Amino acid sequence: MNSITLDGLAGSGELWLDIMRIICGDTSDKSMVDLGCHKAPYTPLLGFKERTYVDIQDRPLDHIVEQQYFVQSDASVFLANNNKKYDVAICSDVLEHLTIGNGCGLVEWMQLRSKKQIIFTPLGGFNITYDGHPDSHASGWSPDLLQACLCIILPNFHPSLGIGAFFAVRCEYWEKQRIYNEIINKYVISGTIQTG
Repeated sequence: MNSITLDGLAGSGELWLDIMRIICGDTSDKSMVDLGCHKAPYTPLLGFKERTYVDIQDRPLDHIVEQQYFVQSDASVFLANNNKKYDVAICSDVLEHLTIGNGCGLVEWMQLRSKKQIIFTPLGGFNITYDGHPDSHASGWSPDLLQACLCIILPNFHPSLGIGAFFAVRCEYWEKQRIYNEIINKYVISGTIQTG
């Protein structure tokens, strides 16, 4: 129960949101921090009661009503200087913008400040041209770099780029089992599943 590979599924915001809803479960009374939120096009749709959006760049969020919950900060610095504990910490399309060392540091802070950690990142290295700008890619990630996580691998998430992506979820064992079962039940019907 360490990984699920969903072959043949091209990525989209709807697919990301669908898988995230399964991973998050009932969010109606829970808190969330979206680290490296960019414009937060989908996380507001997850239904969390308390929401915090953090990005190193000053960005207008796609859902203007959520702007009041935006904090401009480096994600690791924000977590280091904030003693708040969140139910869920989300880090979507962020790790590839950090060096492996800084990315691992952010993951450690997420573990200290939340009950459940959810990471989404390209599968392997893509367009690594790190020049110090926050939008440039500095590293490539694979599930083996994120130990003790349930990984949901989408090898064809970005078909136009020829690359995949994956979710890595760290939480209690029983919660991992729930997520695993729900992903299997939802996607096994289409014959796209491989487990490992």
